[in-house]
Amino acid sequence: MPLDFMTLAQQCAQQIDPITMAALVRTESGFNPFAIGVVRGRLLRQPSNLVEAIATMRALEAAGWNFSVGLAQVNRANWRAYGLTEQNAFEPCRNLAVGATILQRCFMSAHRAQTDTQAALRAGLSCYGSGDFSTGFRTGYVQRVIKNAQQPVPMFPITVPSIAPIPVLPVNSGMSASPFRPHPVVRRPLLLDRDHALTDEREGESEGSAVVF
Repeated sequence: MPLDFMTLAQQCAQQIDPITMAALVRTESGFNPFAIGVVRGRLLRQPSNLVEAIATMRALEAAGWNFSVGLAQVNRANWRAYGLTEQNAFEPCRNLAVGATILQRCFMSAHRAQTDTQAALRAGLSCYGSGDFSTGFRTGYVQRVIKNAQQPVPMFPITVPSIAPIPVLPVNSGMSASPFRPHPVVRRPLLLDRDHALTDEREGESEGSAVVF
């Protein structure tokens, strides 16, 4: 994870727990601010700079492709509603802020249907990745985001919580449930296989991920 991502998240997505946001961004774009995910397609490689990203985006638009861009992989269908344009869609802070707003709305909508915060968060992640509360579980998108999550110490008030582990209850021990393992472990950021095809399957398509690494 880039060393300055947490600062960026705290500045541009304050309503989301920064580790939850980091896990989502790692899953969506691999922290590449110029990433482009193509629905039912894939790029030969990902753009490495803004000039490449804009040129690729314009070519995709001209050819009629559906796609998502940036750190949070905001789909082009959402650009107008959130004030994104060709000129600013790849700006890290603006893109992250839009992604955070979409995730927050998904989470709040899910939370109205169920009181369990973590269940609502997972349903919200499915909503973010696929447009509904179930497809993201079926495609493995929610599980990938959770795999990429770590526990944070939030620096700002948040409305969307961090992803919490499921507690373990030792058998016949009389001990209370604990989310921790019985022996020390070294926690490292988890990366998915970077050889996976880079695809974007939003809006209820058969695969719920965007740019997946």
